[in-house]
Amino acid sequence: MTGVITAYNKERGFGLISQYLVLESIYFDIVDCKAKGLYVGSTVEFDTAITKRGVVAKNIMGVSKLRVRPKTLI
Repeated sequence: MTGVITAYNKERGFGLISQYLVLESIYFDIVDCKAKGLYVGSTVEFDTAITKRGVVAKNIMGVSKLRVRPKTLI
């Protein structure tokens, strides 16, 4: 699954990931992040798991943004 980190509490080590066209945000814990340097606004890929808290994100990895060059017409 793909989403964007929309909230993160550094002191407590958790945050929320939002997905396009999905109303509820998904909880994540910092121990489930496989990448460093993520911030609010980072695009991430992740798996989900069902726990006592509900659906949570696991195996979170950052997604590099692709740079697309527009073609010039001559």
